[in-house]
Amino acid sequence: MLAKTVVKCLIGTLSSIMMGSLVLASGADIPTSVSERAEILGTPTAIAVTPPTIKLIGPLAMQQVVVTGSYADGSVRDLTPFAGYQLEGEQAALLPGGFLLPKQDGQGTLVVTANNRSVRVPVVVSGMNKRQPVSFRNDVIAALNVGGCNQGACHGTPSGKNGFRLSLRGYDPADDYIQLSRDVQGRRTDRLDPDSSLILLKAWGAVPHEGGVRFKPDSIPSRFIRRWLAEGLQDDPPDHARLTELTVVPGARVLRYPASYQQLAVIARYSDGSTRDVTRLTVFSSSDSSVAEVSEHGLVEFQQAGEVAILVRYLEEMKTVRLTYLEPKDGFVWKDPPANNFVDTLTFAKLKMLNIQPSELCTDEEFIRRAYLDLCGILPTAEEVRKFLANKDSDKRAQLIDALLERPEYADFWTLKWCDVLRSSRKSIQVKGVHVYQQWLRNHLIANTRFDQIVTELLTASGSTFSNPPANYYRISRDPQTLAESTAQLFFGIRMQCAKCHNHPFERWTQDDYYSMAAFFARVKRKKDPLAPGGKGAPGSEIIYSDRSGEVVQPRSKKTMAPKIMGLPAPQIPEGVDRREVLARMVVSKENTCFAKSVVNRIWYHLIGRGIVEPVDDFRESNPPANDALLTALAEEFVKSNYDIKHIIRTIMNSRTYQLSAQTNRFNEKDEKYFSHAVTRLLTAEQLLDAICFATGVPEKFPGMPLGTRAVQLPDGEINHPFLKTFGQPGRELACECERESDSNLAQALQLINGPTVNNKMRAENNRIGQLLSQNRTDQQILTELYLNTLSRFPTEAETKAVLVHIKKQIESAAASDKPAARRKAWEDALWALINSKEFLFRH
Repeated sequence: MLAKTVVKCLIGTLSSIMMGSLVLASGADIPTSVSERAEILGTPTAIAVTPPTIKLIGPLAMQQVVVTGSYADGSVRDLTPFAGYQLEGEQAALLPGGFLLPKQDGQGTLVVTANNRSVRVPVVVSGMNKRQPVSFRNDVIAALNVGGCNQGACHGTPSGKNGFRLSLRGYDPADDYIQLSRDVQGRRTDRLDPDSSLILLKAWGAVPHEGGVRFKPDSIPSRFIRRWLAEGLQDDPPDHARLTELTVVPGARVLRYPASYQQLAVIARYSDGSTRDVTRLTVFSSSDSSVAEVSEHGLVEFQQAGEVAILVRYLEEMKTVRLTYLEPKDGFVWKDPPANNFVDTLTFAKLKMLNIQPSELCTDEEFIRRAYLDLCGILPTAEEVRKFLANKDSDKRAQLIDALLERPEYADFWTLKWCDVLRSSRKSIQVKGVHVYQQWLRNHLIANTRFDQIVTELLTASGSTFSNPPANYYRISRDPQTLAESTAQLFFGIRMQCAKCHNHPFERWTQDDYYSMAAFFARVKRKKDPLAPGGKGAPGSEIIYSDRSGEVVQPRSKKTMAPKIMGLPAPQIPEGVDRREVLARMVVSKENTCFAKSVVNRIWYHLIGRGIVEPVDDFRESNPPANDALLTALAEEFVKSNYDIKHIIRTIMNSRTYQLSAQTNRFNEKDEKYFSHAVTRLLTAEQLLDAICFATGVPEKFPGMPLGTRAVQLPDGEINHPFLKTFGQPGRELACECERESDSNLAQALQLINGPTVNNKMRAENNRIGQLLSQNRTDQQILTELYLNTLSRFPTEAETKAVLVHIKKQIESAAASDKPAARRKAWEDALWALINSKEFLFRH
């Protein structure tokens, strides 16, 4: 009884609002500072209002206006939260922020003023006496979406929450209707007294609710739910109007200081041809809340300069709006750095627009170390460093890149990268399968085979997994669904997993898209290889083949799905043709831009340290590229070069962007997204172990592998080397770069400081220190060799002095007979310090 009384007080005069006859203010997010409002308003040369005429048809109509100011410098500002509004006439009610609801039929005028400018907008209200029932599917489901009631963390879980279950984000409205109107004797809804309905009481916070307050009593979601309850909990007729299109106003826009706000308006079009504003039945989210936040009413507020994508979701339709906000920086003057190629032209254009000054070029010492690590996964020798530094040719960096691309270590290192995400592991394809799979890919990289050909071989492979290595692709993923997910993630950069059980919550992909993709693999079959060692049925290879039958059924609709790639037209596949051949042609087709963009983005990630799209395999409209033009240009160059991997690597590495220093300036020190400076990152597990082996001159002995095998040459991670596992070597269980751990931790520090891998190599009798001492090198010569073989540079004067003082002190403090041992121990200390330095451990 108390709860009911509280609700009555909460509602009071608001009851008429929710029934659609009167509207009061609902607390829109409007900046209140007078000085801020005046600064943003400025002196516009003109203002424009969208829509130019406001038509409110029926008692459920609503309209969010968007006011745009134009200024003398050519810029535009959103003035919606700051403009003045006055209604002439009693036809509509005006809420703060330019939001209108109808009151009675007739015509009026909305006068919008901004400083010295004003616009008169006609307001036409009609159909107020016409019955307009609330649509359960178009209105109530949307209201539950806005409240977050059907999210995965709430009642949208498969098992529901506290006995109440809804479909995730309303993808199954028929079931939701039963849950709300029939489940537990309909106790959640009260058609006779809507205000006593649990669905409203809990959403308002009038009774205890684990999810807290979801929306206010005077909100638009409350208005629609309460009216639906009062109308008798009616379901929609079979021929009800369905959503066909969603439009967001104003669309993509570049804002400049002080215009740090942007109001969005959302217009829905339905199958009966009608349109209406659904802004306050829409869910908004920002791709980067540290750059910009968006209110529940669609008002975007930038926290700092940058770019965001605002995801706009009404029912199952989604759109994204790209917004950019620019701020001046005191003292910023664009230095106009020279561009080596189109990579620089496009990167620098973006940096200039954002007022971000790129760093200077890295030094030759930094470049040679970076290039060796990025291309071959190894450190250059002291002699290679000396030779490069002594080279006076202006194009010596380009010469080095060309030379490294022809080295076998390049093929070793990039084979490792692809085998990681292809999940090559003896756990699934046997030891021999791992070796032949690795060798197949390595041979292609050595030959620089067109990448579209490599992917075609992979997707169409049949036969023995030992004699035809790419067939292992179908041994690792063994069902159509997993194959669809892996293929989409590897070669489209799309994570489809969310669309398996329901439509994707953050992308346009549906369950139909998911199972249509899986249908390409429905006829892939496997059988034991009768020629495998041990005979038929023995562990070993399998035969991969395409059967004549096999289909995929969408579990919710029970439809048999025809093969189709998401976002592309459905192909016509003649009877008897292997569906995978059609798939492969479509994947690598020049018309499929997703393939080229996904591959070049992955290459960029491995060379630069961050993808243009990040995460590298998560392309979606709500996760936009850091530089659209750059990604598109690289993809076009990839296609133009006939899918030449080396050409793209060469293009990126020859750019000034790749060769920028990791040292930042005051204009780019906060940039982690737009490639204004080199990314400093910890060496990968295999790189680091190989670097330690090289620095100490002591190779690692891996079980079952010949001495001298480098870590990057290992066929998989099942050697179970403690050092490699500690530093994040992936288990190859996911088709994702994210499986390789890159964060530092205490276990890694202990391995480096006192672990057996480092210490045993440091103390090995014939290691690098032992060899240098046996050659009777001077301390200065030894110091130079250690620096060149660890940091790829000569020691500075200060470093030289500090190390030689330490060596001399250790020798002098030892007894005469112990001086040789003391000298060696002192040099071990020096090498240990170099190996544990950040300059050694990180790629920079």
